[in-house]
Amino acid sequence: MNKRLLIINPNTSAEMTKDIEITINKYKSKDIEVMVKKPDFGPQSLESFYDYALAAFGCIRMLEKEKNNYDGVLIACFGDPGLYAIKEMLDYPVIGIAESSIAMANLMGQKFGLLIALDKAVALMTDMVGQYGVKERCAAIEPLNMSVLDVEKNKKESIARLIEVGKIAINKGAEVLILGCAGMTGIKEEIEKGLNVTVIDPVECGYKVLEMMVKGEFKISKKALYMTPPKKSIERPELLFN
Repeated sequence: MNKRLLIINPNTSAEMTKDIEITINKYKSKDIEVMVKKPDFGPQSLESFYDYALAAFGCIRMLEKEKNNYDGVLIACFGDPGLYAIKEMLDYPVIGIAESSIAMANLMGQKFGLLIALDKAVALMTDMVGQYGVKERCAAIEPLNMSVLDVEKNKKESIARLIEVGKIAINKGAEVLILGCAGMTGIKEEIEKGLNVTVIDPVECGYKVLEMMVKGEFKISKKALYMTPPKKSIERPELLFN
């Protein structure tokens, strides 16, 4: 029986969801069934903790209805919104594109750099790198000063800016660069050519890691951090389950 994987774009942008789907379809194995979906609730782009919180609710509500339909889930936003809560909910593999890309970068070089959209995201990504325990491996977090939606829509300008800020990250010691937004998917090769350095597309990386985990039957530990939450009553449960 084929495995079924759910790729969630946590924002509500149909264009970004389509770009993510194009990347996934390039790399998925023939014996894997994939659904690429977005929630029916939440912001069109995620650029703050407030946005992340709204998006996490949208993802959790989707999974409360559909969690028994899949064998693995990928959260395809570089902020990994709702990741820990969703790992608590599910017994099968759940990963975020940021956590998987950062883990992969640490296998490929001593120091990595994050290339991100807005100045605001520098603080968000600094916080996340600290949460994942890899501050000493992060050489630079460099913004394009473009919104997430502009990055997704204006690929030619994005590529030029990514090469520009990538040079800054390399000069600060980055040996591996991570494209810090799902909207940057599909342009890794142009950045690598322009900079002559290893570049990670987080959507590609996240999907490949998820497929490997599902095929290898790796399980989330329920010992402590991702222990399944105890059942309790929820006031107005229709807001979550309907």
